[in-house]
This record gives sequence, C-alpha cells and structure tokens, in this order.
Amino acid sequence: MAADLGSFSPNAVKGGAVPAVKSRAGLQCGFAVLKLLGSDNVKATFTSANGFRLIRAGGGSVPYRASADEAGVYAASQGATIDYMQNNLLNLLGLLGNSNADLPIWVKPTGDGFPPVGVYRDRISISWSWSICRGLGLIGLCALGSSDTGTGTSVIDITLTVTPRDATLSTTSTTIWDPVNTSFNPRALPGSRRTVTATFANPDIVPLDGGPVDIVVPTPAGAALSLDGEGAPPGPAITLIEGSPESSMRLRYTAPSDAVDDVDFSADKGQTWTHQPVAGDPASQGAVTHVRLRTRGTMAAMSSFSVQIPYSVR
Repeated sequence: MAADLGSFSPNAVKGGAVPAVKSRAGLQCGFAVLKLLGSDNVKATFTSANGFRLIRAGGGSVPYRASADEAGVYAASQGATIDYMQNNLLNLLGLLGNSNADLPIWVKPTGDGFPPVGVYRDRISISWSWSICRGLGLIGLCALGSSDTGTGTSVIDITLTVTPRDATLSTTSTTIWDPVNTSFNPRALPGSRRTVTATFANPDIVPLDGGPVDIVVPTPAGAALSLDGEGAPPGPAITLIEGSPESSMRLRYTAPSDAVDDVDFSADKGQTWTHQPVAGDPASQGAVTHVRLRTRGTMAAMSSFSVQIPYSVR
C-alpha cells in the first residue's frame, strides 16, 4: 500500500500547510458488525523505518505524523500500539456498526525548516492482532457464537515530493483608444492609448515568503508614458487591481512628484529612480524608461493582483 502526500513547495512544508492524506492501514474488518464488547479488540503496533521522518536520498528529512484519525488525536509512535476498537475512535471514524470497515491511517507532514527539493520517503510496518466476537458477548468473553482472532502485518510506503512553487509575472498590452475610432475597436495608431497590465501571481498554498513585492515595468518599444490626455479613463493613472482570490497587497499612487508614494520613475533604465514626469508634458513622460511599483503587504496564498500603467503610441 502507498500514501502519496503529493507535491508541495519547501515553504508549504515548513509552514505545516501540507494537508493530511488518508490511506488504508491494511486491515479490513469484514468478519462481523463492529460493536463495543469488553472482549473485542483490533490492535495495531506501528514501526517506522526512519522514526516517522521522511528521508531524501542525498540528505534532508521532513517529520510527519501518522494517526488513526484525521486530527491526530490517536497518533502513532515508534513501537506503540493503538486499539481501533476504542469507543471514541470507532465513533470518530464512523465505523461503529459497520460490517465492512476498512481501517484508515492518516499521514501529515508537520514542518521543520525548509527542506531541499526532492522526493522524501518512509515505510511504516503495522503488526495487527484482533479478537472480535461474532455472537453475543458478555463482559470479558464471547458467550454465544465464536470469536474471530488473528494476526497479520501490513506495509505502507509514504512519499512526499518537494518542488518549487515560484511566483509568476506576466504582462499584456491592450489598446483602449485611438484618435480615429476612439474606444470602438481601437487600433495601435500614432497617438492611441495603450494599457500595459503586469500580473503577479502566487500559486503556492501558503503566503509568499518575503512580504512586499517590487515590480519593474519597462516602457514598451514605440510607446511613451501617458498620465493624461484624450482617452484617459477616470481615476488614478496607475492602479492596482485585485485578482481572485485577492492578494491583500496595497499600492498608493498620487502623482509623480510624490516622493513617498509607492510608484517611482526612471529615465536611465533603472539606474536611479528620481525622475519626475509631468502629466501633459510629452518630453518628461517620453523620457521614462522604467516604472517601479512597490506593492506593500504579504501576498496571500494562491492569489494574484495586477497593476495597470498607461502609455501612448508614438
């Protein structure tokens, strides 16, 4: 049998965000309706090849929890025994009164630093012993019918793949207005307006480690920054648009002359960020080679946001 935990980033493993995976523990009780009698027991003794750590060939390990229940209340330890016939456990697993119960085991990495990229493995051996009354049981014995007793062993191979989940940045350019067609089917004619949209996404199941995100957008060839003019939509010229799920990032922009907002301009390909273009002045806007957007906050798990910058076609 096998329990494949899936593929997750080092950050997700470190943060304990990898979900618990349910696997078959190796014993299926098809011999009688499971019921609580003083003589009944189904015992499992656990042995891990690596002491309940997933090991990567060449170095690196990830601790994990193996348990009879999803929450880990009935957790296994090296050489210890769990009785699946415990009252609370049977109820918790929904197996009480079930005549064909497939006993489970849950496995969950518990996080312990950033593990190196690679495949991690361990093997759990479970020694089983059981005694189930088929008939009417009295306290401590099976009065009517017969008792089903036996022993056995099952083996579960556990695998976790650690792989990067890098953030992505993509850009698109859309013509939104031109002096001939205006906003109806606009084309990239000289003097038309274009919007460059830079989209930043975090595909990981945990927030992006590192906090604030800086995005640098170069001026497209044949275009110039255009903070105003015909075809300009209402509102701030440079905006942040949340994706779904929302990123929780923030961007404050007031004007190019604001030295403490989150948008900077460069006229020397990013060597310095002190250039201050003036809305309505083609020369100062045309000198902008790069725009830097310093988004603030912590990038939420599996989220995205976009920033939009206006340009005109030369």
